[in-house]
Amino acid sequence: MGLSSPGAALREIFERPETVVMPFGALPIHAQMAQHAGFEAFELSGGMSAWWAEGASDTGWLTLTEVVAHARRVARSVDVPVFCDADTGFGAPINVQRTVQEFIDAGVGGIHIEDQREPKKSGGTTGIELVSDAEAIGRLNAAVEARDRADADFVIVARTDGFGAAGGGLDEAIRRAQLYRAETGVDVIFFEGPHTWEEAELALKETPGSNYVIGAQLIGRRTLAELTAMGQAIEAVPFVLPGIHEVWKLLLDIKEAGDGTPFVAYLEKMNEAKGTAYELGWGDRLGRPSADYVRSTEMKYLPTDAQRDYVNSPNA
Repeated sequence: MGLSSPGAALREIFERPETVVMPFGALPIHAQMAQHAGFEAFELSGGMSAWWAEGASDTGWLTLTEVVAHARRVARSVDVPVFCDADTGFGAPINVQRTVQEFIDAGVGGIHIEDQREPKKSGGTTGIELVSDAEAIGRLNAAVEARDRADADFVIVARTDGFGAAGGGLDEAIRRAQLYRAETGVDVIFFEGPHTWEEAELALKETPGSNYVIGAQLIGRRTLAELTAMGQAIEAVPFVLPGIHEVWKLLLDIKEAGDGTPFVAYLEKMNEAKGTAYELGWGDRLGRPSADYVRSTEMKYLPTDAQRDYVNSPNA
């Protein structure tokens, strides 16, 4: 694969010496926002995708084909590489290999695969159980073999939930990470769930290589220079959280008012952004193909008498 492939572009980001901020969301429009804002990559959340796109909880309910179909829509909506949550790999080693191939075919740049027992639980929740060391190693090496066969640039990240598993903790997370680094050919180690930066720093220090830590309590608590110094490869930031809380607030305001007046108030607030970097309207100009592209294509390829009148309209 050339340097323009999604895998090569994502790999270059993970191999940089400095931490890279990676927006974390659920929908094609989130990825398009990230690209429009100037970010170099986008991470597709498994949990948020389940909630937002399928109305399901993050409990392993969705199948491989459903998850990949959604990832394909996200990947084709942008030019930046997309990094995806692949849960446990969706089954036995042969299924894990299919998972890798399907994500590659979908145009995704890389995935992370966790060491949880199926059905998986959402990171940071209770009830998490891990598979044995041998099963986790086999799962990851099956993924690596599929990567090497289909696209050596595709990024395989080993996620350990050792911190939050029943009977687990920081020592277990570090032990697992060191084991995966030594016994598999994965590219990156991902520690899920440490609660403090002291724990995160120790995990990164004890596991040399390209690694990162995610914990809700950690995001935004260190500067980029500090993250780089401690060896954090990426900082995934779930910037779409207002898309739950602000939307819910407006919905409750409409319910309480009994009419659409709260929407008018919000629209007026939104219009205050006109002429600034925050102006995005209804978000329609992020879509592909854009309305302008469709219009220019019609003008280029349709005969004159078949073209639409874009001028003599109340909406012009």
